[in-house]
Amino acid sequence: MMKIEWTFAMNKPWTIDRVLEFVTIANRYTCNIYVGKKGKMLNAKGLLGIVSLSLSLGDQSAVVLQLDGTDAQEAFDQVSVYLQSTDRNLRKLISQSS
Repeated sequence: MMKIEWTFAMNKPWTIDRVLEFVTIANRYTCNIYVGKKGKMLNAKGLLGIVSLSLSLGDQSAVVLQLDGTDAQEAFDQVSVYLQSTDRNLRKLISQSS
């Protein structure tokens, strides 16, 4: 079992398309994935919570990503690259893989 915690700055605000792609990627993995800020963590696999979080984020908001489970490293590799990507084509490629 692996546990990963990563804090990063959002490179730009999330659009609804970006939120949907993120939740879709998170749901590909069995590990627990949480994302949040200032101590409030939300299940990354739940669309409503992530939409709510995205509305409160601005450019360069500090966000925490926590993963815990057997496929946490694989999930982290995909999710972290996706979250830091500003290139829509790269995000599209990641969201279509798996």
